[in-house]
Amino acid sequence: MNKSEKNQFLKNVLTIFSGTTIAQIINFSAIIILQRYFYSPEEYAPFRLFFEFAAVFSSVAALRLESGLILEREHNRALSLLRICLKYAVIVSLIGGVVFTFYFINEIKVFQYEWLLIVLMPLAIFSNGIIQISRQFFTRSKNFLTITTSRVIHSTSGSLAQIITGLLSFNFTGLVIGRLIGLVSGNINYVRKYFQKYNWIQKNKTLEKELIQKHNKFIWFSSPGIFVGNSINLITLIFFTHYYGEKFSGLLAAAIQYLGLLIMMFSSSFAQVYYNEIAQIKNPKALYKSYTYWLKRLFVLTLIGWIILVITPSSLLTSILGDKWSGLMDAIKVISPWMAIMFIASSLSYVFIRLEKQKEIFFFDVFHLVLIIITLGLGHFFLNEKNQILYLVTIVQSVFYILSISLAFKFLIANIKNNNA
Repeated sequence: MNKSEKNQFLKNVLTIFSGTTIAQIINFSAIIILQRYFYSPEEYAPFRLFFEFAAVFSSVAALRLESGLILEREHNRALSLLRICLKYAVIVSLIGGVVFTFYFINEIKVFQYEWLLIVLMPLAIFSNGIIQISRQFFTRSKNFLTITTSRVIHSTSGSLAQIITGLLSFNFTGLVIGRLIGLVSGNINYVRKYFQKYNWIQKNKTLEKELIQKHNKFIWFSSPGIFVGNSINLITLIFFTHYYGEKFSGLLAAAIQYLGLLIMMFSSSFAQVYYNEIAQIKNPKALYKSYTYWLKRLFVLTLIGWIILVITPSSLLTSILGDKWSGLMDAIKVISPWMAIMFIASSLSYVFIRLEKQKEIFFFDVFHLVLIIITLGLGHFFLNEKNQILYLVTIVQSVFYILSISLAFKFLIANIKNNNA
């Protein structure tokens, strides 16, 4: 990257980062109010389980074909691919709703017999999926202001709705409904911005078949890989809920959410712009240099943040949220190494798509899932103590994400060698 390119890159990152920061500050403020005045860990657990389940299916709503939008330089081809993404999002949302119905019936006590959730699940999957598709579409045209605006609308409307349902004495379903209102509001802004510039997408079967064939690696490898990867948080929460109760699961879910919000504040902003930039880098050495350049800076940023977190008194959150949330800061500190390394790895993970290594990453994600299932099983059998198991999970997760970064280097070096051959 030359100086001009770096300046433009940072400008784009800051555009998204500013909106993401505002959105996350709103989310943080709302969560503190909700947890202090309305909801306990026991009520928070089913809410997070619901949206972790939705996240697994919404992450593959378009079978990852939305990642191909940035790779399409011709506008009519990108619009046809967008149409395919929307069609698949409807189908996957309905399938996810059916699967959730069986899970809900099996865990009906955890969800407090709230049958409305069965109806809301397809809407949650579809709304979340459309947001992901829209972000990629507007990233392609470098319309980062629309992404920023939608995030702020999403956070503001969702947070206000959750607080209102809390005031109306809703149980955890108020959190679910409020979050859905936020998702729908964000999508309305995306739709409005789309039709200000574009017309309805015309069907073109021949072109659609060509696009599906061209991007079939996303369908057959990226999509299953992301599905498997996103299942890990869900499986972890289901495990702790089933064996160690809703309170501990609620504390863990809140810990993951707090750190997740901090990570998303920068990671999603950076990753979207980074993918757009590396998609245009043709020289393998330049791609390698770009990866190492940003890896070093992300490492320094993460280390500073982690040190600040570690020295923060564990009593801080309890004094803010009340005694019912005692233990939350301890849970945050336990999982912080895993989340910190994940932040670095996930911020740069689009390099695998750029190198067309979807197949290899799929098998790596399957290995990740198997590793976590074995870890949880062995931890429960030999340790049978929730805190010790959580420490074990953190160690295994941290090692995995270090391996992920190492794998990226391996592929980047191989790419240089293949180009020189």
